[in-house]
Amino acid sequence: MSSVDILKYKIKNAKLNTNKIEKICICFVQDLTASQTAQKLNISRQTINSYYKKMRSHLISNEQKAISKKSCLLKYIHFNNEIVFFIENEKEAILINHNNTLIDTKIKEQLLKHKKANSAKLLYSKREKKFLLIGFLKTQNCLEEFINKRLKKFRGINKNNFQIHIKESIIRYNEEKNYIFKQLISLFN
Repeated sequence: MSSVDILKYKIKNAKLNTNKIEKICICFVQDLTASQTAQKLNISRQTINSYYKKMRSHLISNEQKAISKKSCLLKYIHFNNEIVFFIENEKEAILINHNNTLIDTKIKEQLLKHKKANSAKLLYSKREKKFLLIGFLKTQNCLEEFINKRLKKFRGINKNNFQIHIKESIIRYNEEKNYIFKQLISLFN
């Protein structure tokens, strides 16, 4: 059984009825905290956290954004001694893994050392099969504002869950609420 099949099996055998689970999904899509959802639905916060964790895992496992092999902007966000790199392309953000070989670590280091720029303009080279640096820019970082605003309401995040929350935030930034709701409902059907 795959992890998604196991998850569906566990949820179908849950003590909550489908109406309550759908309400939890709606609260998750509205980006309510577990405490807010627990109070609104009169369910324990631990139960809500359990469902939220499953929903986050499902969203992240189904997210398959490919890096466009054209020109794009490499940006970064600095959170609690961690640096998260992402590519912004046509109002869409894609998280860059640490082991991504398309973007040279030297480009990332140069961007971090640059005092005035917060993004690097990249162009994909088909011949070399990687991105090349065109130049540095100072741009508005809408994703960083979105994530900062979103994560403040949690009043602290466990270090183990930090990457999951960043990935979820990027999905919320890229996708409409209807898409997220459909993904979550597919988990329970």
